[in-house]
Amino acid sequence: MELIGQTINGYKFIEFIGEGGFGSVYKVFKNSKPFAIKVFREAYVLAEFKKSNDNRITREIDVMQNVKHPFLVDYVEHFMDDLLNVQQVFLVMDFIEGDTLRECLRKNSISDKEKLFLNILEGVKCLHDSNIIHRDLKPENIKVKPNGDIKILDYGLSKLIDYTSITSTGNILGTFAYMSPEQITDSKHIDFRSDLYTLGFIFYELLTGRFPYNATIVPEFIDKIKNEHPTPPRKWNINISNTHENIILKLLEKESYKRFQSINDLIYAIKSNGQSISKVTIDLSKRFIVRTYDDKAVLEDFILNNPENKLFVNFPINHQYRQKGLLQLVQDNENITLMFDPSTIRLAYDTYTDVKGLLKLPYCPADYRVINPSYLSSYNDQKQYVKLVLDEQYNLQADILTSPYHYSHNTNVVPTSKRNPVAEWFDLDIKLLKESIEYRNNTESLCSKPLYAGICINANTLTDLQSQKDLLDTYAAMNCEGYIIYADGINKSSTEPVIYHYIKTLVDLQKYTQKPVIAGRLDTLGLGLLCAGITGFTSGAARFESFYEDLYKEVTEQFKMYERYYFPELLGTIAITKKDPIRLQQIIEVLGQCKCTYCKDKPIPDLISSHNTKLHFLELINREVEKIISTNESDRVNYFLRRIEIAINNYKRIPGVFKPDNYKHLERWQNVFNQINKTSHV
Repeated sequence: MELIGQTINGYKFIEFIGEGGFGSVYKVFKNSKPFAIKVFREAYVLAEFKKSNDNRITREIDVMQNVKHPFLVDYVEHFMDDLLNVQQVFLVMDFIEGDTLRECLRKNSISDKEKLFLNILEGVKCLHDSNIIHRDLKPENIKVKPNGDIKILDYGLSKLIDYTSITSTGNILGTFAYMSPEQITDSKHIDFRSDLYTLGFIFYELLTGRFPYNATIVPEFIDKIKNEHPTPPRKWNINISNTHENIILKLLEKESYKRFQSINDLIYAIKSNGQSISKVTIDLSKRFIVRTYDDKAVLEDFILNNPENKLFVNFPINHQYRQKGLLQLVQDNENITLMFDPSTIRLAYDTYTDVKGLLKLPYCPADYRVINPSYLSSYNDQKQYVKLVLDEQYNLQADILTSPYHYSHNTNVVPTSKRNPVAEWFDLDIKLLKESIEYRNNTESLCSKPLYAGICINANTLTDLQSQKDLLDTYAAMNCEGYIIYADGINKSSTEPVIYHYIKTLVDLQKYTQKPVIAGRLDTLGLGLLCAGITGFTSGAARFESFYEDLYKEVTEQFKMYERYYFPELLGTIAITKKDPIRLQQIIEVLGQCKCTYCKDKPIPDLISSHNTKLHFLELINREVEKIISTNESDRVNYFLRRIEIAINNYKRIPGVFKPDNYKHLERWQNVFNQINKTSHV
């Protein structure tokens, strides 16, 4: 039906503006003032209202009524009217004088492009803050007023656009070109980082007048969006600053975890010349974190001999009742940064009931229940659990908080055709992390404390690149200040692919978030991870560890016959029999006796007292970290490779003590770090 010249509800239709799948847009006048009216197509209205009163039309209207910002087009009203006996929906908005951003680009009439882009970002920030993804940002949906201000259009309906409805015919390339790789692949499951990709595309075009990819047909563009790196924008405009180019290229990354993780981060990066943003200070300094166990006397001696040393401590929270002196020591010393293992992982196994310290925790389940996704299915239960876990850490004077976490590959629940326990555990821990962030941010006593995400996974899954990407995508988006990651399957028997992808995942997480990543319960491989790029690793003093599920599924006390003595020359600790330390004597005859504060000139029996082996270890491991810090960053992997080579040769020098199987793990590490060296220079 022709509407030009008609007056409906006081609005006189004077000009057709454009159309889409939803219907048409017209310029109208009422009381001598111009407005824009969106008239929804009859078939579209019927199809939507058949669904329910909660449909795309009502949702668009609801969005426009409730979201207000100077850079978003304003809602005026909506009404329904009969045309040819068919009820139509009319949505009235302010009419914006000026050109679209597309027209401005053609005319090259934008003087301050950074200011204009920041205005666009402020408008999108309002949408994101209201939990709205635009999904259809493009120059045609941005009006530039004569005074230079902007208005973003179509932020109601556009968020509902589904790629499956788009064909490869017509002039769809203009809209299609701005879609993120993930929107092309699965438009129903995207997050705010999809809009950030599109903003990178718009910024690129704003500064260069070109698209990041050279293509003329949709299939070619699909391939380039998903697989091809964009042409660096400075190729087209040499006046673009390096900061702006890096911001654009980061926004156009294929994987969302490699982009900025929020609109706030992006705005801050532009305003602060590319620096990152955080509410809490981020500390990326290299560190070893000692996981304490009956170490009070050891730490007292170490602190006495090293009063200026800064120590990092990870204290298992269930030990607080039986190791009160140790707890008091680490709480009172200003040179100790204290974080707690909340021991939540143990509560998912029925063996927790044999550990008295766990039963006393305020978040321990009552009535012999175990924690599982069903136990924490209620929103209120999740919030209460998070509150109890974080409050307990705060009450114990934690410097860094850790979110509750559980082993995602818990084997207590058997998978079925209708149930995927791994996904359930993963989703639960993400929900608990989000609740932890919210509780920390909104609690005055906690808001200045850094919060680390606890992550506990099976390392073997990281060899699947999709699983690796999913983990990175998910955790990179979290507004926490760091990550502590426990991986089942990382030990001296780990295969090269597992080790490589484990290291790659941790390094990528830190690289793209610029937040510290801590590897939990690791042996000297942790030194290699420091060299590769992560911030730190945890281990007991002189009892290098690995994480595996049976630590929690079974309660067995191992009969202790050995002390473990750390040999940096062998890149590991060696088990020594107390009553017959001939093995230690044989190694020392070849490698020489340690000259550290605690071993120099001591007889062999004194070297392997439990107290001494721990002090010896702490001095040397801290010395190792300092050496890594002092090594040029670009040479750190080579430094670790040299350490591996020296260690292998030293093992070979003592064939009476060691067999080739004793250093097979080092040969695997050697291959992995050689590969890391190659890929880091690609």
